[in-house]
Amino acid sequence: MMLETSFVEPMIEIIDVDKYPITPESNEQNMDIVSKYWNLGPSRASESPTANEKYWGQMAEAWMVDEETARRQLCANCEYFDNTPEAIEAMDVVPYDVFDKDGGGRGYCNKFKFICHNLRTCLAWECK
Repeated sequence: MMLETSFVEPMIEIIDVDKYPITPESNEQNMDIVSKYWNLGPSRASESPTANEKYWGQMAEAWMVDEETARRQLCANCEYFDNTPEAIEAMDVVPYDVFDKDGGGRGYCNKFKFICHNLRTCLAWECK
């Protein structure tokens, strides 16, 4: 399956409750949007250089880079990823779930207003 490389942000309102205030409901809604329209993943994150080959191959193609480079473009080093103490405290209102289990730590995505993880990425990734 090939991913299109030109994406238009959907006309779905992302819930934004000030800078960090996040609710379990807004987090779930916004994460679903990013998963559906921005290829949030991989669903089971791993630091292994051979894990999730299909996912990373698709991301490499979409970003027009090789797979090795794609695997380095993680939420952890994305412009929108915020894992400051203030962000981590704000995210405490959202209970940990299965997506937290292997994500490598939480961070707040300032673009899409949801909890993301160090070892994941999406098509909106931008270098810090």
